[in-house]
Amino acid sequence: MSRILFAWELGGGFGHLGPFRPIAEALLARGHELTVAARDVQSAATVFGALPLEIVQAPLCVKTYNGLAEPPLNFAEILMRYGYFDAPQLSGLLRAWRGLLDIVRPNVLVADHAPTALLAARGRKVALAVTGGAFCVPPPVSPTPNMRHWVNVPAQRLANSDEAVLRVINSVLPSATRRLGALHEIFDRVNWFFNGVPELDPFGPRDPSSFLGLNSGAAGSALPQWPEREGPRIFAYLNSDYRHIEATLAALAASGASCVIYLLGATPAIRQKYQGSNLVFSADLLDIDRAVTESNLCLCHGNFGTVVEVLRRGKPLLLLPMDLEKFLTASSVERIGAGRLVHPESPHPDIAGALAHALQTTSLAEAARAFALKHREPSVDTITASAARRIEALAQGQPE
Repeated sequence: MSRILFAWELGGGFGHLGPFRPIAEALLARGHELTVAARDVQSAATVFGALPLEIVQAPLCVKTYNGLAEPPLNFAEILMRYGYFDAPQLSGLLRAWRGLLDIVRPNVLVADHAPTALLAARGRKVALAVTGGAFCVPPPVSPTPNMRHWVNVPAQRLANSDEAVLRVINSVLPSATRRLGALHEIFDRVNWFFNGVPELDPFGPRDPSSFLGLNSGAAGSALPQWPEREGPRIFAYLNSDYRHIEATLAALAASGASCVIYLLGATPAIRQKYQGSNLVFSADLLDIDRAVTESNLCLCHGNFGTVVEVLRRGKPLLLLPMDLEKFLTASSVERIGAGRLVHPESPHPDIAGALAHALQTTSLAEAARAFALKHREPSVDTITASAARRIEALAQGQPE
């Protein structure tokens, strides 16, 4: 029996939790103890349900920093927004993560977008792994690259940002801990178990063996209740914080398609305004496998877990990203021809036009089906078993 700590620190949505749920079940069935340190404990409780594991609050930076250059351009500038430009704050976060490691005493730390947990574990006798989307691990280059490829960025800005964050990190590491020479060294001696496939890696190409395959996991269980009408079906997984949410809902209502929507943060007023004969809202998180299988098109913000499930089922996407991570995921989908992207920096996007295009363009559905066929193996069960075995091997001190 081994102790395994799953850490989720940065990012939002169920996509950081859902893919680990079946792996957690497999590890528990093998007799291991699991603790989940979650950024959002409510979401963790929803995803892991009654599984016999512990859920604790992950140490987080709750401060807001003004005066930083907008928007963030590389990994360093993302970290700045989470305490990595503030030595006292980062020192406190590291101390909290080290305290959690002392309490749990894990044999393996599995991190999903949790760089501070990995830093806290440096120098300890604990095996390290990362899971989740490949976006969370920058490539081994210095400085970390510009992630907004459409913006012309002076190379010196990227180098300055990396150097500033490195100075803060090295100033707060314990004296006996080896200093970092480059920001990507946060992930040195860490095993990579990325969800997805190499085509979805924004920093690719990387070793294909680092990717588990198309595994989205599970988060919800509600069955979609489709409006009874002819025509295409659209499954939408949306967030009420999206700045064009009303335009999106209006486009769906006017599309004539049968629409089932899970809207995170939906108010009674917005439900009443848009629900109609062809559009219904689900109050509960949907069984995404069922919803995607029964649909012709998926609308989402580019949440990695949702995208993986939709592609696994060979369905096209209309993507409305809200942040850089989701934009890069959406760009990968557009690059393989399986979806259309609405740029997040467009002030007045034609969402109705994009929706009509996605419904009418058969090449999107054909590319999605071809992608699913190409990646039909390994199966989800095989992915789950393989990931559990690899984590178990790390816990036992064996080469994975």
